[in-house]
Amino acid sequence: MATFNHLFTPKKIGSLWIKNRILSTGHMTSYVQDGIPTDRLIAYHKERAKGGAGLIIVEANAVHPTAFFTADTICAFKDEVIPYYKKLAEAVHSYGTKMFVQLFHPGREVFPSGTSVAVAPSAVPADRFRIIPKELEIDEIRDIIKGYAETAARVNTGGLDGVEIVASHGYLPSQFWSPRLNLRKDIYGGQTIENRLRFLKEIVESVRERVGSEFVVGLRLSVDDLEDEGAEYGEIQEILRYIDQQIGGLDYFNLTGGSSATYASSAFIVPPAPVPPAHFASHAAKIREQVSVPIFVAGRINDPVIAENVLANGQADMVGMTRAMICDPHMPNKALRGELERIRVCIGCDQACIGHMQMDIPISCLQNPVTGRELQYSVMPKAEKIKNIAVIGGGPAGMKAAVIAAERGHRVTLFERSDELGGQVKMARKVPGREEFGELVSNLKRDLDYYRVDVRLNTTVTKELILAMKPDEVILATGGKPYIPHVAGADLPHVVTAWDILTRRKEPGKKVVVADWKGDMTGVGVALYLKELGCNVELVTSCYQVGHSIQEKVRTFTLTQLFLKEIEMTAQYKLSKAGPNSVSFSNIYTGQELKRENIDTLVLAYGLLQENDLFHELKEHIPNIYRIGDSLIPRTVEEAVLEGFELAASL
Repeated sequence: MATFNHLFTPKKIGSLWIKNRILSTGHMTSYVQDGIPTDRLIAYHKERAKGGAGLIIVEANAVHPTAFFTADTICAFKDEVIPYYKKLAEAVHSYGTKMFVQLFHPGREVFPSGTSVAVAPSAVPADRFRIIPKELEIDEIRDIIKGYAETAARVNTGGLDGVEIVASHGYLPSQFWSPRLNLRKDIYGGQTIENRLRFLKEIVESVRERVGSEFVVGLRLSVDDLEDEGAEYGEIQEILRYIDQQIGGLDYFNLTGGSSATYASSAFIVPPAPVPPAHFASHAAKIREQVSVPIFVAGRINDPVIAENVLANGQADMVGMTRAMICDPHMPNKALRGELERIRVCIGCDQACIGHMQMDIPISCLQNPVTGRELQYSVMPKAEKIKNIAVIGGGPAGMKAAVIAAERGHRVTLFERSDELGGQVKMARKVPGREEFGELVSNLKRDLDYYRVDVRLNTTVTKELILAMKPDEVILATGGKPYIPHVAGADLPHVVTAWDILTRRKEPGKKVVVADWKGDMTGVGVALYLKELGCNVELVTSCYQVGHSIQEKVRTFTLTQLFLKEIEMTAQYKLSKAGPNSVSFSNIYTGQELKRENIDTLVLAYGLLQENDLFHELKEHIPNIYRIGDSLIPRTVEEAVLEGFELAASL
């Protein structure tokens, strides 16, 4: 069993003691209405405090009317926010957890739904959001500095424990300190580090003047912006030495990486798999040697053993485990009790956390639908009447339904016709770079064992089997099967599905075209898999871009691999017909033909059809029968898991 000699030792930050080294870093939740935190946000953070987090840092709080990053940014430049700070303090302090608030201004990095006019030190365009910001005038700069100080005072009045000035990810303070973004000729610009850091210096001084020396004030920043106009690692070390020695007034540095400015650099803000765990820890270690205040570090630290190693190696003083606690808010307490096998491990899919936030909808977790729904489900009630429940289909939807039903006290039997649980995840994990996605199944298997679900593999369920069982409820999670488009030549022997390739039921030829319809991971994944097999691959999609339906940060890494592996990509063409050794597509706008000759294999990635035969056989005989996941209508794993969860919670 792992030994935690560092993770659960207290740490003093400024004048404040934190009970352990685990923190939830600031992250946008969209649990905000009209600029005010909702009860949903308070319940969300309360659950993390209850689960054992030592420190929680609340997401971006706009310090000024020009600081709305998204439409759901907390409006912290008005006194109306103070009562909600008090509610947050009450929610987390009862568990011994401390809470800081992010003091935030995005500068030029305003999200498409943001309501602010983008401002910056200079009118330098931002590539990701395609904005040319307004250059700040001196009086505007000073008004924003005043906003930082007044917001910090509100946090203090609200009874919380500290504030964190956000300079990470290319946001406003770091726009001032980058010589490539700050082209000013006045006292806030130029080539001297003193001038470029004047903005931050005056923020720190103004904040300290309002909150005093005992209140914790920290700084969050990227160790490397990973984009040409931002700051690189060597510059950041120089900047931090200057801040530590010449400015002072800060109690810690919270280190992360990446920038909002480009798609490539923004992928490291919430890095998905296959980015390795704790990938910024070595950067943090070198910085820790050069400064006098504690160092926090984040970046895919999704396991308490990894976190312990970061601390034991002297790379940081506290570890950000944000997504680990989105996935399992009780991870700290489970690790403290030595229950490592009970921890639901984050798989770095980014789908329902940052993926939701980027769509301006409340965040959740693909694996853990309780996240964001704590008001309804933080305590799962036991069933009033114990029932016999049959779940048919051992993919994520069926597994989750079985787990939740059993957790509530029902007697559950899970049937799977193959020799292994997992459904389509078994194929997804074969895609290069997606191996970690398979941990979803491992997590669910552990839950099935823990709640003693009767799992029957290699079992083809028939009407007779179910009728003989006499269940009270039947849940069908039988999934889907590949959809074959109604085009000429689709029945030719060299036309196969992505499933045929990923399961090795069919072997591809040398020259392969992948016809993609949804722009999801199936098309790009099978293209990467085929390339790894040594095929010459072209991916043709009917979407406006390759990977259209994939979460943005995952798409960034996936497209990077497609380019690096020199896979030819063609967008905006839909399959029209297949010949014996050719394939034709038509442009989705003009209908113009695109033809490829001398094709050995055509691979179809055209979505799924429901598997409903068993449902139609049973529905006349079983009064309480339900369909979930792809057997209802094919979508993503997130919807499948959520439907299994919600149905089982209602039975």
